[in-house]
Amino acid sequence: MRGAFYHFSPGGDVGHGVHLFRLAAALRKRFGSRLSLTLLRDSSVVYPPASAWPYGPLVRLPSSPAKRKILLKKHVAEARQDFIVTAFFPLGRTACAREILPALAAARAAGAKIYSSSALPYFSWPQKDLAGLFRATAVYDRIFIHCPPGFDLKYMAKAVPFERRISSKAFLRAFSRLGPKIRFTGYVLPVGRPAAAGRFILVHRGGGSTSPEIVTCALRAKPLLESRLPMTVVAGPATSPAEMRRWRGLIKREKLSGVTLLKETPAFIDLLGSCAVAAGTAGGTAYETLRLRRRAVLIPYTGAAGREHCDQLARAAMLRDLAGALVLDYGKLTPAVFAAALDAALDGPAPGFRAGPGAFDGAGAFAAAVGRELNV
Repeated sequence: MRGAFYHFSPGGDVGHGVHLFRLAAALRKRFGSRLSLTLLRDSSVVYPPASAWPYGPLVRLPSSPAKRKILLKKHVAEARQDFIVTAFFPLGRTACAREILPALAAARAAGAKIYSSSALPYFSWPQKDLAGLFRATAVYDRIFIHCPPGFDLKYMAKAVPFERRISSKAFLRAFSRLGPKIRFTGYVLPVGRPAAAGRFILVHRGGGSTSPEIVTCALRAKPLLESRLPMTVVAGPATSPAEMRRWRGLIKREKLSGVTLLKETPAFIDLLGSCAVAAGTAGGTAYETLRLRRRAVLIPYTGAAGREHCDQLARAAMLRDLAGALVLDYGKLTPAVFAAALDAALDGPAPGFRAGPGAFDGAGAFAAAVGRELNV
C-alpha cells in the first residue's frame, strides 16, 4: 500500500505540517508496515523535523520549477500511488495549482485516489474566482476537513467578510456545492486527557512566526499580575535567535522572577494540559485548549492591511462561546491589558465544555475513511 503527502509551503509554515505528521501516524497505526508514505514538502519547511518521519521517503522540493516538475512527475504522476493527500490545496495555497494539478490528474487516471486535508472549513479563493475553486476540486475524490460538523463552519462564515474578498452567503454557498466531496473528521489532536489545573500560567504564540508582542507584553505583564503564579512562555519553533536574545535581555534588565522562557519544547502538550490558564494566538493550539478544558486568553492573529486573515478570529469567537475564553485585540495589547485578562481568567469558572464522541479523533476518522475508500 503506497501513499504520498504533498505539502506546498514556500514560507515554511508549521501548522499544516504538524497535521500531516499526525495523519501519517494514524495511517501507520491502522495499516501497519505494509503502508509506505512519501512526504513531498518544500525545502523551507523544517518543522516537524525530517527525523520524525519514519513512514517512507521524505522528498524536499527545490525552488527551481523545472526540478520540482521532475520530482512531482516521479513521485506523484508515475509512482503508482494508491492515494495522494495535498495539504490545504485546493481550498488554499492556490499558487501550487500549476505544478500539482497535472500530476494529480495523471495519478488519478492511473487509479490513485486524490484527497485534500484541511485543518479548517476555509478557502482563500475570492468570490470572483470561485469557478477556479470548483475546477481545482474536480480532480479530488474527497476533501477532508479536520473539525466536527457544526462547529467551525458557522464561525468561519461570520468572520470571512473581514478579509474583504467574499460574503458570508457566497462562502456558505460554495461549501454547500462542495458538500458531496467533503468529509468532516473531527479535530486532529494528540492523544491525552484533561488534567487537574496546575499552578502556573502558560503563554505561547503557536508556531512562532507572528505576534511577537504576545511574548513581550506577557513578560512585562508578569510584575503587574495580582496572581503570583509562575509563568512559562513558549515562543514557538519559528522564533529567531535575535528574538530570543531580545526577550532574555528583557528578563535580565527588568529582573523578572518566576518566568521561564523557552523557544520550543516537546512537552508543550503536557504544559498545556496542566496549566492554570493558557494565553496566546488562536491557531491550532486553540483546539487543544478546548479539548483539555483550560481557561484561555486568546489574541488572534489577523494578518496585515491588504492581507487580512479571519481564521483565528473565527476560532477565538468559537472558544469564547463554547468555553468562556477571553479574547483580546492584538493591536491594542499592552502589558496592563494582558495582566488584567490573565487575572480575570484565573478568577473565572473552569470551562464546562464537553464534546461528543469523535470530536477530537480526526486522525483516526481520516485513517478509517481512507481504508473504506480503498477497500483495505
